[in-house]
Amino acid sequence: MSKILVVEDDPNVLLSIVVRLKADGHEVVTAQDGGAAISTAVDERPDLMILDISMPAGNGFQVAETIQDDARTAGTPVIFMTASRRPEFRQKAEELKASGFFEKPYDAAQLLSTVRSTLGTA
Repeated sequence: MSKILVVEDDPNVLLSIVVRLKADGHEVVTAQDGGAAISTAVDERPDLMILDISMPAGNGFQVAETIQDDARTAGTPVIFMTASRRPEFRQKAEELKASGFFEKPYDAAQLLSTVRSTLGTA
């Protein structure tokens, strides 16, 4: 069973992602801001992170960079999510070698497909 850290400050979006991932057989841990995301990633060592870009206490890009710079969590794949339509967000996600990039509202089937592909369970 893969462990996925979902970082999302909107409780409704967080719940919808968690329910889908659990139904797909994954263990899920959550955080609702950037600071909690970093400490949870270090403590839990997830196989994958789904990371909101705009959130309190550090944006998703800063969190991803911190995670990649820490030897304990380096190499953890990241899928970014955002409600923004700013093209520079997609470009930054590509620069950070994200495994996926989704704009909200997201396509649940496509998200699960990307999760499976990233984890090698597709």
